[in-house]
Amino acid sequence: MGDFMQGFVHTAARTVGVAGLAVASVMAGTNAQAASGGGCGTYYAGTGGQYVKIKACISSPGWGVGRPDAYISLAKEHPACNIAIRTVRTGNSQVVSNKVFPCPSGAVNDKHFTAPDFSDTTAETGEAYANYTQINWTSSGTWTLPYRSPWLNLP
Repeated sequence: MGDFMQGFVHTAARTVGVAGLAVASVMAGTNAQAASGGGCGTYYAGTGGQYVKIKACISSPGWGVGRPDAYISLAKEHPACNIAIRTVRTGNSQVVSNKVFPCPSGAVNDKHFTAPDFSDTTAETGEAYANYTQINWTSSGTWTLPYRSPWLNLP
C-alpha cells in the first residue's frame, strides 16, 4: 500500500476510534446523575389465617422520578383489610406519594400494588425517599408495622 493510502487508513481508524469514545461517553452518562439505592424490603407478619407477606419497594423509572410499589401475599382466611402505601422524604418526613387499596378477598400471592410516581421538586441534593407499606385490619382496627423499603436517592 502506498504512503498516502497507509496514512489515510491510519487517520480514518483514529477518527472512528475517537468518535466511538465520544458516543460511548454520551451513552454512559455520569454516575453523579443516576438514582441510587432503592429496591425492596420483605417482611412477614401474623400467624394462621392472618399470615401476610409485605414486600415494600421503591425505584426510579426516570431522572428525578420515584416509583413506590408493594407486593402483597395474604392467606386465604385473612380478615377484611386495607393496604396503605406511603412514601416519605428525609429531612422533613413529608409524604410525597400516598395510596390506599382495599385488600383483595381470598388468598393472593405477590399481588402488585403501585402508588403514584413522585418527583424531586425541591432539587436539593442528598435527600432520600422510602416507601412505607402497612396493612390495616379493618375489623379489629389494628395495623401491621409500617414496613419500609430501602432508601432511594434521586439525582
